[in-house]
Amino acid sequence: MNPYLVLGVPRDADDQRIRRAYLEAVKDATPETNPVRFQALVGAYEKIKDEPSRHRCELFDTTCPGDSPLDVFLRHLQHGARPAPLPFEAMKEFLRACSKT
Repeated sequence: MNPYLVLGVPRDADDQRIRRAYLEAVKDATPETNPVRFQALVGAYEKIKDEPSRHRCELFDTTCPGDSPLDVFLRHLQHGARPAPLPFEAMKEFLRACSKT
């Protein structure tokens, strides 16, 4: 499931906004009252809680429609997702992951 949709934040949200959305959502869905929703919120927050996590999620998470590894790669080539291209090490990681599928 798309972590941005689960937390109700846009893709360009910063760390603080993601944290606030997570804390607000967790108030309503506790492990006792709604364990499935709580687990979804915790999982989504773990995926996008900081910049390195979001970067990994954007590179390798294919649960979002239109966000296959190839789509992400093409966005990076066009500089649409980020202002700078991927670092060399991240590109090697990406290509290694693509060759396994």
